[in-house]
Amino acid sequence: MTYDINTISQSDLLKLLLSVKEQYSIEEIDGEKARCELEQQEKALLRRKQLESEIAISGFSRNEILDFISVKNGKELFATADDSDKEPRKIFGHFLYEGEMSILFGDAGVGKSILASDIAFFVSGGGHTWEGLESPNVPTLYIDLGMSTKQFVSRYKTAEPYIPNTFHRAMIDPTELSEKEILPEVTRLIAGMQSTDNPPKFIIVDNITNGFGTMTASTKMRNLLSEFKNLKDKFGLTILLIANPKKRKSWSAINLNDLGGWTNHLNFIDSVFAIGQSRCGKKFKYIKQIKTCEGKGLMDVMGVMLDNEPFLHYKYLGYNSEWGHLDGSLELVEKVPLTPEQEAILTNMLMKGEHSYAEIADFLDITEDEVIDFAIENRL
Repeated sequence: MTYDINTISQSDLLKLLLSVKEQYSIEEIDGEKARCELEQQEKALLRRKQLESEIAISGFSRNEILDFISVKNGKELFATADDSDKEPRKIFGHFLYEGEMSILFGDAGVGKSILASDIAFFVSGGGHTWEGLESPNVPTLYIDLGMSTKQFVSRYKTAEPYIPNTFHRAMIDPTELSEKEILPEVTRLIAGMQSTDNPPKFIIVDNITNGFGTMTASTKMRNLLSEFKNLKDKFGLTILLIANPKKRKSWSAINLNDLGGWTNHLNFIDSVFAIGQSRCGKKFKYIKQIKTCEGKGLMDVMGVMLDNEPFLHYKYLGYNSEWGHLDGSLELVEKVPLTPEQEAILTNMLMKGEHSYAEIADFLDITEDEVIDFAIENRL
């Protein structure tokens, strides 16, 4: 066998050295060391072939193998970050970000569908303005598995001028389909809408607990969530699933365990938030962040109030303590929006950190709670 000294591999070189040592009894060559190094080379080669096989099975081409794993130090991590690595666009404040799959849950009758519709109108560029939030103007598809078209129109008959053409609603009656047909129909609908001129990129499914029957049993949830995640990744969607929690005490703090079997599959879910009933009055509710993958979690909850003018929706009341809602001790009033000038001054003063909340409130002639709410909402 002949070797080209310019192209010979380290493994072949070690084999050659061992062969020469055995043939000519050259003691200067450390045979044991060479043999160990050869074994390490062969193991590394075997492992690489196994990795290539696994990658090929997963759908990656051989050319992508070297880029499969990226390791960066601290400085490189931030210096090389492009826009796709940074905080994505907010869909609904700090509760929901673009590209996420999220769950909104709450007790039966608390107002989940009203909130979901409110979010859908807002995200699609219509509805009303949520304090401190800017509509992302994303075409929206609301898949309703519970309310008929007649019921929806009756509830929102005064909302027509506020609902844009970028809002789409699909009504699927789960009683007309077998349980095995519901998920394929929903996925076919979502995929089919992506071929339209202005495809909806924000999808709401209301209500997966009632609409999918035993598909939401713990043993089948994985398949259900996996299907939605595949759709999200394939078409670049943001998906909000509305769900019912397990039976819980009405006046206890909402937590992740209230989701019951869903907690076993949270690796599919990017964010979770919930709506709860306030004891300050039947029209008062609060929205609580339960899980987030983006930035800091919110310590307080968002207080809201049901209002019928100009159509059924929630009015923003600011951020407050969940316990204040649970014991009814909060004095909730409708919040007057800050002016753009006040927001600019607030941002500047809070970022400098030279004044207390009380001093800032006195300077702007607003309440200290308004300053605190603004700081929480904007993470200042």
